[in-house]
Amino acid sequence: MAKRGYTRDTIRGGASDWDVSRPFSSALRTLGSLVGHPGRFFEVLPKVPDVRAPGLFLAFSGVVSAVVWSLFGGIYAALAGLFSPLIASLIIALLSHLGTWGGRYDFVVTWRTVVYPVGFFAPLAAVPIIRWAAVFYAGVVLLSFGLATVREVSVARAVVVSAAITAIVLAFMWVVSGRFAPVFGSWFLVLG
Repeated sequence: MAKRGYTRDTIRGGASDWDVSRPFSSALRTLGSLVGHPGRFFEVLPKVPDVRAPGLFLAFSGVVSAVVWSLFGGIYAALAGLFSPLIASLIIALLSHLGTWGGRYDFVVTWRTVVYPVGFFAPLAAVPIIRWAAVFYAGVVLLSFGLATVREVSVARAVVVSAAITAIVLAFMWVVSGRFAPVFGSWFLVLG
């Protein structure tokens, strides 16, 4: 029986959102659930316009990403790794929301859906061999599951939108790697 003031979305979703009281274990649990059971993860993801938990998860992923990028590319790469997850999540959420226009829920819930695949991908983007499998898994598989489940659009539409967004992100990475390689060092060259 639902408590007064709660809806189906808030009750079903409580277990999968990132718990800020235990950031390390919660981040590992969240990522394990996301990678192991993406359909279930997005099914229980709260469909509420609250940005606190996903925002903190994204900030936590940005810090981890900065540490990993500093190991592989130096201080400039670490700074880019710290701030790029937030910027990427907003851009990808906008493209996802436009691509699934007419789906259920508003932009903030779409952003909540995008945060977790971006948070998964951000630290792995620094690792030369793993980044290509990670971008495919996060961009096509996880984002497709998320859009189909949360926005309640068809699976085919979610896959097409996710694949198109992944192609746009890869094209952007290719362009950026050529223009800013002298500024940011050789780590951009590995991307392209």
